[in-house]
Amino acid sequence: MPGRRGAAAVAGAAAVLALTAGCGMLGLGDDAAESDEDRLVDMINDSNRLEAELAAAEYRLVEKCLEEQGFTVHDPWSLQPYEPDEQEALTEYYPHESFLIDPAQAEEYGFGQWANGPDGMDDPATEDYWAAEEERWAEEEGSWEEPDTTEWDALTPEEQYAWYVAYQGEEYAEWSYGSAQDYADMMSGEGEFSEDAIAEEEAAAADDGAIDLEEEMEPEPMPGGCQLSMIEELHGEPELIEETYEGEGGAEETYSYWSYGEQNPIWGDETMWEDIEIAYGEAMAEKQDELIECITGKGYEGWEFDEYNSLPVYEFFAALYYQDASDEEREMMVGDSDAVVPEIPEAAGSSYEEWKAYEIQMAVDFAACGEETGYADASEKAYEDAHADAYAAIEQDVYAWQEATNDALAKAQELLDA
Repeated sequence: MPGRRGAAAVAGAAAVLALTAGCGMLGLGDDAAESDEDRLVDMINDSNRLEAELAAAEYRLVEKCLEEQGFTVHDPWSLQPYEPDEQEALTEYYPHESFLIDPAQAEEYGFGQWANGPDGMDDPATEDYWAAEEERWAEEEGSWEEPDTTEWDALTPEEQYAWYVAYQGEEYAEWSYGSAQDYADMMSGEGEFSEDAIAEEEAAAADDGAIDLEEEMEPEPMPGGCQLSMIEELHGEPELIEETYEGEGGAEETYSYWSYGEQNPIWGDETMWEDIEIAYGEAMAEKQDELIECITGKGYEGWEFDEYNSLPVYEFFAALYYQDASDEEREMMVGDSDAVVPEIPEAAGSSYEEWKAYEIQMAVDFAACGEETGYADASEKAYEDAHADAYAAIEQDVYAWQEATNDALAKAQELLDA
């Protein structure tokens, strides 16, 4: 059974390293009656645990290297182990969730986009809305504690910067933080980071009528220092990856980064996720037509599904609430989205109060159409089926990756014991 071999070694390595919770068991499991979905979910969770265990081992190797050079206090944010959340299904999000929401929530808050608008900041209901959202996020995401930075904060900026140089090399430290003096100024709020300097820069940008939303950054240098030592010992030489994407105005732009180690097939193939969206869209084509017909019948014309099989609700309400705002404010909210949104109808009104009422009624009507067409149930099944097919297609590759990661964990233990 692929992936089962060496599972005990993974658990043993994790225990000795005192890295993360999770046994790192690999493979298909012992229950012959286990469903395909359960098996694939187990595969995902096993992979996530292995990734966390290997990351923690890498941090331990970096710490060992740093401590051999006299650095005994570490930046806890840079070397913070993590414990992955347990996934309960093949997907924990469905495309329809952004435009078909709980009817009770729709009736009370609509889509919640009014709280993002310039007038929403003065709405007394905004505070209650965000409090309810934070409570919902806390329930979904669980608890998370920030690392204790007491010892790190007690170091001088010079000591901290020296640690960054030892951690990733001088070139990388300069790329991340500037010179040692720049870092000291940043930590003390002096120089270009002082309140006066920042105010002057903002005033100059306002006078020019332009806000630099995406300041260009130099390409990432190759990591050095103890991070490079760890990479070379555990994985070999890092590799520079260059990827192209469509930038502003359709121009082709290049993005580069340094990569090392075996990549998890689950996250390494973009075409897999594209195939999921295509398969899902094909399965939902008829239901999408039914939903559009239903909301059109309720007076919402001009809506169409985007390439992500979603309705551009966010973009529509950004255009609605920011129609009287400056170009810069609209750009900050909508960005470079090319989503096709309906024209703002007269029925939406001309004041914030009317816009908010229109949004709430739209959310209620969309939710009603979702129930009438059975859209949500069909969406969940189609999305889960698309994920199941995609994961099954790479299942053997994932088990091979798990074994390679198991080997890397064993090698990390040998390096720590040396």
